[in-house]
Amino acid sequence: MKMMKRICLFAVVAGIMLTGASCSKDETNGPDESKLTIEKENYTFLKSGSLYNEAEKDRSENYSSPFEIENVERTGDIMNITVSFPAGCEINKFEVIWDGMIMESYPVQTRIFIKRNASGCPGSDEMETEVLSVDLEELIFEGNDAQLQDAIIIVSNASKKPDTQNADVPVSNDN
Repeated sequence: MKMMKRICLFAVVAGIMLTGASCSKDETNGPDESKLTIEKENYTFLKSGSLYNEAEKDRSENYSSPFEIENVERTGDIMNITVSFPAGCEINKFEVIWDGMIMESYPVQTRIFIKRNASGCPGSDEMETEVLSVDLEELIFEGNDAQLQDAIIIVSNASKKPDTQNADVPVSNDN
């Protein structure tokens, strides 16, 4: 009889363990893995949960060439992000990375990362400034409801960890 109880107990424990393992969440995939790449004038827009998670996890000067976000302004559906970076690089490309997620808050919020890929830089102290003009209607709000017009977009620099001097920049339609 004791042996039968042990077998039953073992079967119950094994069943619980197998059920728990089969219901575990896969952390490698973001909630929205439908990828989208759009080439714009001076940046590439990338909608990808995995690229966004990578930017969030690895943000540093090792992940993104260093740059500064000088200003973020939003007028209606256009968000202008002014960036500054070392001048004279042979290759200098920006990426706007979005995971496709919109937080259900009031007002709704979403986050984007700005990443810079540069090479062939001479190491000069001279700085260059550029404006990345992001059309939110075309890239993020397309096909979504009207409440997104009031959405707060949090803009993050992928070359910097956030701290008191390097805070992420929230911007709304009122800014």
